[in-house]
Amino acid sequence: MSLILGVAAGCGSTEAAPPEQTAAETSAAAAAVTAPGRTQLSFTAADGTTIEYVLVAPAGFRRGGTSPVLLALPPGEQGQEEVDAVLGAYWEDEALARGWVVISPVAPEGELFFQGAEKYLPDLLTEARGLVQPEGGAFHLAGISNGGLSAFRIALDHPELFRSLLVLPGFPPSAEDFDGLDELADIPVALYVGEYDEDWREEAERTASELDRLGGEVTLVVSPDEGHILRKVTGAELYDFLDGAR
Repeated sequence: MSLILGVAAGCGSTEAAPPEQTAAETSAAAAAVTAPGRTQLSFTAADGTTIEYVLVAPAGFRRGGTSPVLLALPPGEQGQEEVDAVLGAYWEDEALARGWVVISPVAPEGELFFQGAEKYLPDLLTEARGLVQPEGGAFHLAGISNGGLSAFRIALDHPELFRSLLVLPGFPPSAEDFDGLDELADIPVALYVGEYDEDWREEAERTASELDRLGGEVTLVVSPDEGHILRKVTGAELYDFLDGAR
């Protein structure tokens, strides 16, 4: 319910699949999972498209168990290279240390997750439920750059799936998305952006102001002396927000 303007400082075992699973959940439950660490997985959508994704599982991961789960959408072309890079930069180490599960998908055939491929993300999360149940029944959501645009798009399309939203940077990718921000007024939203990333900062500030006007719980963090790539923001800082939103 408050707008927080901040400046960033420098910076398992196998169990039987649960009953009443969908085909996607059964497929996921059959997969071998490395814990602790990364597992490369995939599923086939109803239209025949294959979606590759990485699952990061902490020590003690229990198939079918309950954990906080983060859907992390990558930047740029949203390919495997970008997925691997940002897992290393932000998401993996703290997930393993704090007991989080991370799911990070690869955009299919260059179709970005805010330019059509977002239609596959609900099915991806259904697939993931075959491996892990998200704490509280909903997922946390994060995205970087194009992943930040994608995060706003999927959160606005399916707000019931998510319990927090974190972007670095990101904003609603269309005027229609911006006009629907009231859908996010009930979940914590954090927007990180570089001081010198002028266009993205302007949009982040506009988004934060609108969420505040709507009564949302919004945090805007401007990272000093940085442009579009945020090197001073740490994974620990991001997970502090995510843990606070649990």
